Amino acid sequence: MIAAVNCLLNKKIDHKKIIRIVSKANQFDSYILIEFGKKTLNAKSYLSTSELHDFLGSLKLYAKGHDSKLAIEALQTTLADQ
Repeated sequence: MIAAVNCLLNKKIDHKKIIRIVSKANQFDSYILIEFGKKTLNAKSYLSTSELHDFLGSLKLYAKGHDSKLAIEALQTTLADQ
């Protein structure tokens, strides 16, 4: 199963938020990607996701796996927490 959602960030992402995103993504079995601009990041990798530092704007979340819908919902909530 594949799930995807668009997110609009109104506040810049800081170091603590990146850690929360990666921690939340690693709670799921699904393969999870974050896409913005021309970049595609592995949501389960701190090194990859650190490119979101100070990011502001629109991004898209993708997940593939049996728990993809739950993963997308959890990450969307994590990103929305300001």
